[in-house]
Amino acid sequence: MQYFVSKTTPRAILVMFDRDDLLLEGLQEVVKKERIDTAAITGGIGSLSRVHLHTITTTAVQPVDKYWSFTGAIELGSVQGSVIGGDVHAHISVYDWDGKTTYIGHLEPGSLVAYRAEVSLNVLEGVQTERYNDAEGNFRIRQR
Repeated sequence: MQYFVSKTTPRAILVMFDRDDLLLEGLQEVVKKERIDTAAITGGIGSLSRVHLHTITTTAVQPVDKYWSFTGAIELGSVQGSVIGGDVHAHISVYDWDGKTTYIGHLEPGSLVAYRAEVSLNVLEGVQTERYNDAEGNFRIRQR
């Protein structure tokens, strides 16, 4: 994995993943090295050989998640998300060639790049954020 950082503001970062790199863990590594608190994950493409993701299964206040894991020839059609409080929260869309199925969900640890992947981030300089649950148990984000 390597990455490139723009010299202008806002700071843009392009992360280039190679074969057998871990996608979520690599993004988290860049966020830590670059001391990023808040950013937008603006896009991503590539191919994967192993995917771990989860999706919601209800709209209740307390979500119930379903976890998916599979291997094979997997096209990574998109990556979007955010970095809040230094924590990567990424959603992906993938196509499983073997199963002829499209999956969309939250990227989980252990997703492995097959050939290459590219993900871009725009850093919100000077913005410090955190996730929290409000009194009703709803997920929220606030500026610190």
